[in-house]
Amino acid sequence: MSTLVYTLTALSLLACATAAVQACRQRPASGMRFFAAGWVLALVLFVVNGCMAQAMPFGNMRHVLCFFPLVMLPACLYLRRCRQLDLLGYFASASVLMLIGALCMPLQAAWRQMPALQSPWFAPHVTSYVIAYGLITVSALLCVVSYCRADGRQDERAADAVLRLAFPFLTFGLCSGAIWADAAWGGYWAWDIKEVWSLITWGIILLYFHLAHSAAFAGWRRPLLLLAFAAMVITFLVVNLLPALDSLHSYA
Repeated sequence: MSTLVYTLTALSLLACATAAVQACRQRPASGMRFFAAGWVLALVLFVVNGCMAQAMPFGNMRHVLCFFPLVMLPACLYLRRCRQLDLLGYFASASVLMLIGALCMPLQAAWRQMPALQSPWFAPHVTSYVIAYGLITVSALLCVVSYCRADGRQDERAADAVLRLAFPFLTFGLCSGAIWADAAWGGYWAWDIKEVWSLITWGIILLYFHLAHSAAFAGWRRPLLLLAFAAMVITFLVVNLLPALDSLHSYA
């Protein structure tokens, strides 16, 4: 079973990487087919992980990283249809980054849900954060590209649109986590390090939006976006992977 998991992860990674390359070569139709193939492989991987865990496969870092491609394709299609933003290469690249991370994580095949995770808030909380974090990653990639181009205004506008889509999911994740914490631990907020960093990420993005109305501070928006991405990485990865950090969320 472990061979199947690693094979599916690698094949999904390969399909998403090919989609990103095809998008760079201005072959969107071919790129979308490869991205769709990566999505199907990620869906099969999700089912396999669920069978191995005998629960929704969201409880460890590897499971969550493998789930990212499943939300990236729908988000990409939504932005193309509703916002006229063709960001296939960026969404495929973000999926590649997540799947590379998944391949670097231990399998943890024996993982089982601890009591705190046995809640109806489990799936919507994790899903909303995965969507938000995936979109923030895409927005950060667009921001970096905007620095590399002579006229990066179009990339800036796209990054802003993607981040605006991410913010409601980020807010729902923060609020649902507080409600879940009250049910599991008897309090809405414990100043746990992961909670603090998730609030910092949310606050930086909120400041980013407020500065849109201030011409004097408009130049701070791109650095703030990248700072929000760095805070997100700390929230999602550093807090969980550094054993020296004591967190109520260390089970993830």
